[in-house]
Amino acid sequence: MQKEVVPLIESLKLLNISVATYAVINSFSAFEKHVNKLSFPIVLKISSPKIIHKTEQKAVYVAYTKEEALKTAKEFLKKGQLVVQEYVSGVEFFLGIKKDASFGHVLLAGIGGIFVEVYKDISTRVCPITKKDAEEMLDELKGKKLLDGFRGKTVNKKLLVDSMVQLSKLPNKHPEIEELDVNPFMLGKTNKAVDARIVVNK
Repeated sequence: MQKEVVPLIESLKLLNISVATYAVINSFSAFEKHVNKLSFPIVLKISSPKIIHKTEQKAVYVAYTKEEALKTAKEFLKKGQLVVQEYVSGVEFFLGIKKDASFGHVLLAGIGGIFVEVYKDISTRVCPITKKDAEEMLDELKGKKLLDGFRGKTVNKKLLVDSMVQLSKLPNKHPEIEELDVNPFMLGKTNKAVDARIVVNK
């Protein structure tokens, strides 16, 4: 079987959890019209199968002004489709699914952002999971204090648990999923997926 990376737009559509509001732009002229409707800051991203790690490959940019947005959009559109997304702040979390040779699909959850591969503070369970499983996974994390309103940041843990349960059901509908990364999944009063990468077997 051949593995294939699903482009960002299709990845976001596949998710059965809350996603940050976004628009897909295919031309600079379309963006020039769209930009006047936006409230800043905004996030600009390139959607392309060639781009896996957006931060490392400089394929994501937070624009604070219209001028910044226009300049970046022109460059990004040379490399793929442009995704224009609302800016979401909060605690960065990681949700993922991996297909294990022995156990089948496994849900992963941990403290997210660019350091997810450094700290490896991740808990796992075989899909699908229950709410009790999700709560136990969160309790196992070394960085669990971040989920309890650390430094005044409010996190809706109930919504997070619900999202974990929902995401763990996705392989039942899409067994072709080999890997799935939602990073970051921004936690706050409302929780939203900001970025996603899905690898499927074809």
